[in-house]
Amino acid sequence: MILINDTDVIKLPIRDEQEQFCNLHGMNKRIIVDTSMSQIASKSEFFCYARKTIALKLLEAVSDLPTGINFYVKEAYRPLKQQSKSFESVLNHYKQILTDMTDSQIYDETCKYVAPPEFAPHPTGAAIDITLITIANSELDLGTEFNATPQETENATYFNSEYISIEAKNNRKILSNALSKVGFINYEPEWWHWSIGDRYWAHINNYESALFDVVDEEWIKKNI
Repeated sequence: MILINDTDVIKLPIRDEQEQFCNLHGMNKRIIVDTSMSQIASKSEFFCYARKTIALKLLEAVSDLPTGINFYVKEAYRPLKQQSKSFESVLNHYKQILTDMTDSQIYDETCKYVAPPEFAPHPTGAAIDITLITIANSELDLGTEFNATPQETENATYFNSEYISIEAKNNRKILSNALSKVGFINYEPEWWHWSIGDRYWAHINNYESALFDVVDEEWIKKNI
């Protein structure tokens, strides 16, 4: 498995396309946004904004969802400051509970759950955290809670985990079939994390560079 902090991933340059952001909320009746923000740490007003490419590809993916099932977006853009806080929080927590591991091993475990800020795709607008919901507004079973950690689920958050139900496996296939078909790449430790245009996406596709660099909220305000 390739982690997001792998040497071959982080060494890739960024072309920086300067592409504008789009609001995913209200974009399509089959793309629902969790406006409660109850499962994410970020409180950014742009939490459901993503690069135009991601928005257009998500629109394209809708056509491959079964009738009665919709996308449910939990988070897209995440400010770099919040990414840093989240990474440090998980890293410090793991240091307390993973006492049999070296610092390097703990760092890698942290990267399975939250990307280090210097390589993270969310602050670039290239990633979405997404699941599935019925037209009756009931979230489908995808094996674990959204944002569960590999540590607390015996790695059931891994996309191809065998430790989930048949129903959850089928639902993950629905999610994957729709998103993969239009070019999204999944980060394996997190079944809900999909991206286009970041370093990880570029490495998996053998591209020479990533498309999008980190931006702050002021930049987004000027480019929506």
